[in-house]
Amino acid sequence: MYVLAIDGGGTKTCGVICDAHGNLYGKVVTSRSNPTAMDGQHFESTLHGLLQQLQQQAPQLFSALHSCFVGMAGVKEQQAEGVVERIIRQYVHKATTVIIENDALIALYAGTLGQEGIVQIAGTGAITMGFNYQGTSNRVGGWGYLFDDEGSGYDLGVETLKAVFQSHDQRAKPTALTDVVLQHFTVDHVPQLIERIYGVAHPRTVIAPLGKYVFQAAEKGDTVANHIMRGACVKYYKAIKTCYVNMSWKQDNVPVVLAGGVFANNAMLVPQLEQLALDEQMPLHFILPVLEPIGGAVVGAFKMAHVPLDRSFIEAFQANYATWGVD
Repeated sequence: MYVLAIDGGGTKTCGVICDAHGNLYGKVVTSRSNPTAMDGQHFESTLHGLLQQLQQQAPQLFSALHSCFVGMAGVKEQQAEGVVERIIRQYVHKATTVIIENDALIALYAGTLGQEGIVQIAGTGAITMGFNYQGTSNRVGGWGYLFDDEGSGYDLGVETLKAVFQSHDQRAKPTALTDVVLQHFTVDHVPQLIERIYGVAHPRTVIAPLGKYVFQAAEKGDTVANHIMRGACVKYYKAIKTCYVNMSWKQDNVPVVLAGGVFANNAMLVPQLEQLALDEQMPLHFILPVLEPIGGAVVGAFKMAHVPLDRSFIEAFQANYATWGVD
């Protein structure tokens, strides 16, 4: 049995053809495909290009695909599911099952292998979503960087800059964040940061990367950075708890997948979240993804076919995905 999986976001779009053993028969990575951030013609052109390249890599398998699972940012908000399915139907057999979902669902499946749970995504932006055994979903947060996206890289970057400027004018205590931010922007004095931040067309793009310095400084014992990190954990936990209490769950211990760049290679956050849950005796189990998001889309495709996947699939898929196209 072969499936087609697509992961579409604001940075890139990936598509693979895969079997239940984790073997790949096609892989394409192309430009972004978020309909909220691009015009319709460009969005459709990206999808056509992706599918045409995959079809060229495995022409015979395209007529034998059992299911296609798409996790795509912005599709639900723009009610563009019909557009995506119409395009896909031009390439696959009429009997192929086609499912279009929010990209948060494939981030969840990348950790739970198709089981219910909550996914906390924290990258440049942030959103919390729950998906349960009844097929219902619940969204908390993620309403944009101007007034939400709490705990995102951007939010952490803003808190970092607040700490630096308040330390500079002695409203707050000194912090190691000052030196690393000055070095990041290659300036000597805090006031010089104003031009480097306000002087760019999209300040968000230069603020969000600063979030990583919070964890580096916290690990070295900086009290200000630790306070910011603790605040981020409280924000995550509040959103996760809200999602949990407003849904019905089959499992006694609900998994929470921590996805996105903020959580990558950062072991400091999980223990703090676990402690917050323990303090309130909330039955939450915090885990990191075991697959790339595109792997979560593959899981979704096989879930539609009622095909369970195990640890051997994870190992094979990750190895094959990483080495595809490498001579």
